[in-house]
Amino acid sequence: MANFDWQQIPRDLLERYDDGVLGYQAWRQLLKSIREVLRAEAPDPFLMAFDEFLRQLNQISRGPNGCRVFVSHQQADVLFAERIAYLANQWGFEYWLDVHDPMLLLAKQTNLPPVVQSILIAAIIELALLNCTHGITVQTTNAQQSRWIPYEFGRAKRRWLVSTQVASWFDNGIYAVSKADYLKLGVCARSERDVELWLAAESVRCQCPKVKPRQWIPPPNHLPN
Repeated sequence: MANFDWQQIPRDLLERYDDGVLGYQAWRQLLKSIREVLRAEAPDPFLMAFDEFLRQLNQISRGPNGCRVFVSHQQADVLFAERIAYLANQWGFEYWLDVHDPMLLLAKQTNLPPVVQSILIAAIIELALLNCTHGITVQTTNAQQSRWIPYEFGRAKRRWLVSTQVASWFDNGIYAVSKADYLKLGVCARSERDVELWLAAESVRCQCPKVKPRQWIPPPNHLPN
């Protein structure tokens, strides 16, 4: 089974994803298009290149091998997100978490035009979503201001459709005041125990092959509820 090895950065970004990763051809075409447009110094074709990238991804019908959880969070909630990634890993899932992806950090630190940075970030997120089987959002007061969490949840729902594969963990009191009704189209976990119950149930339902948990030293602190 080819692995979605998203934590490696090759010398040439065209080779960032190998041919066992869903969407690798679209990624390579996107980078080639961006490089061509940069040489031409024309802005609009960047968006055309991204549209073509999304079109190619939408034509992929098969799902990824194994089970991997996409953890969506607002930057201020990274400790909660790491705890959820840790729990997923302990239950035998692989995971994707933005702050653990060196490619995403690199994209944010480049001197490329802002539109290119945004496209590269969105493309990295799209490849991660495509190669994940499950997704969970971290819902806190901070998340109410996030621009990416609604995007990621919506793309996940469109990709997977089955609501049990998409979940949200709600911090104390957030579920009652949340106006994001779309989140209730997935599993709503109001405690760390609920998150673990969801992971356990999905591991059985999807017949997820167990992966060896990575070492977390020390393990992230427990969720507050």
